Amino acid sequence: MPNHHAQRTRQRRLLSAEDVIELLHAEIAEAGSQTAWARRTGANRTSLNLALTGRQPVTRSLLDALGLDRVVAYTPRRR
Repeated sequence: MPNHHAQRTRQRRLLSAEDVIELLHAEIAEAGSQTAWARRTGANRTSLNLALTGRQPVTRSLLDALGLDRVVAYTPRRR
């Protein structure tokens, strides 16, 4: 019997902050505007704009609207 948890974990990938912003831009383009996307998802339009302009990190509510979870990762330093 296959391990479904292992399969689901393999399908996940880590996104950079830049990837999340690109995803937001794509979603907004599909919705037609920041306001339309915010209304459709229930996200705060001001937080959306601040995140897109780099003046504020992506908020929990924006991540929820995108169906994403924030994770913390560590990697060895390059020497």
